[in-house]
Amino acid sequence: MSDSVLLLRRVRERSGEAAAAAAAAVAGTGVGGAPPGGPSPAPGPTPRRKRGRRRRFYPEHRVYRARSSFLDLSEEQVLRRYRLDKAAIAGLCRELGADLESLTGRSHALPVAVKVTSALTFLASGSFQTATRDSTGISQSAMSNCLAQFLEALQRRAARYIAFPAPGRPAPAAPGAGGGAGAFPGVLGLLGSMHVALRAPSENEVAFRNARNFHSMNMQVVCDAAGAITNVVAKFPGSCPNAAVLENSALARLLEGARPEGAWLLGDRSYPLKTWLMTPILFPCGAAEERYNALHHQALAALRQTRALLKRRFRCLDAAGGCLQYAPQKVCQIFLACCVLHNIALRRRMPLEPPEGPDPDPEPELPLQAPHVQISSEARAVRARIVQQVKDSMG
Repeated sequence: MSDSVLLLRRVRERSGEAAAAAAAAVAGTGVGGAPPGGPSPAPGPTPRRKRGRRRRFYPEHRVYRARSSFLDLSEEQVLRRYRLDKAAIAGLCRELGADLESLTGRSHALPVAVKVTSALTFLASGSFQTATRDSTGISQSAMSNCLAQFLEALQRRAARYIAFPAPGRPAPAAPGAGGGAGAFPGVLGLLGSMHVALRAPSENEVAFRNARNFHSMNMQVVCDAAGAITNVVAKFPGSCPNAAVLENSALARLLEGARPEGAWLLGDRSYPLKTWLMTPILFPCGAAEERYNALHHQALAALRQTRALLKRRFRCLDAAGGCLQYAPQKVCQIFLACCVLHNIALRRRMPLEPPEGPDPDPEPELPLQAPHVQISSEARAVRARIVQQVKDSMG
């Protein structure tokens, strides 16, 4: 008989002896140590197994995806993909490096440049993170973390790029912007709203449904004649009227307290007339009032262009590509980040490629949705003086 057969037989005999001994021990003592033949105790509760944190299995030789760098692309490709040039991206990496740099000692931690370009790719393309990560070479969870860190870091520094001018120092009109500086020499800014679509929240869903019957956040924006954004209020749901957003903003408290003489904002007919906010005349009578409305509409062209430029530059804000699949608070962070990046691109005079898809849906000019708002006689007198100036200029 061969040695292998003998070895197999001995293993079987030992396993059989061990099983018989275990059965005898159980039969002799009973469950819980009771003597044989005695009453068996009631079964106690089964002890809960401690659930430890599952450790992820990593192979011995891990294969990492190739991470693309914006430095390997041409300037044209960088502008098309990130909406910023290489110098602006490098400046963002230096400025946000303290917040985005990984604190771990891992050899394959994501660099700051990868986090910045990953977030910029999502904001510029408007596609979901699963599609965006293919161009960055990182996983879905890493893409989500990069976007969250980037938004929080940029939100802390928003005041450096978005600043409202002092009431006594009106913002200068840009040449060729069509801002109507001759008719409105003391314009502080152009006031308007912008609705950013989002998925229906699980709580208080009705509050986020706007007048156009989709869920959104009502973002208040103020820009100058050059298109630079000087004030942003991003925290109100879509059902909140524009007049209510303005009334509950720090901008209204600032202008109400300062009472600037000969300086005001320009807003559309969804806002109430104030001493510091000039709106169109709903029912103009005479050539002077019609001329006032025409100049007012011409001045607001810079605001309409700015909103369209925001949607073209950052497709995540365009409802035509689908709503943002995030909570309201994160949608507000995304909008604020887009406004900061818009001002950076404007300062550096970065060109914008022609849109690949359809033109962004323009924001409709809604009528005043707060009929209970009382228009002061002082505000009407201020607008009447401007109309008189227009009449005098007509000869």
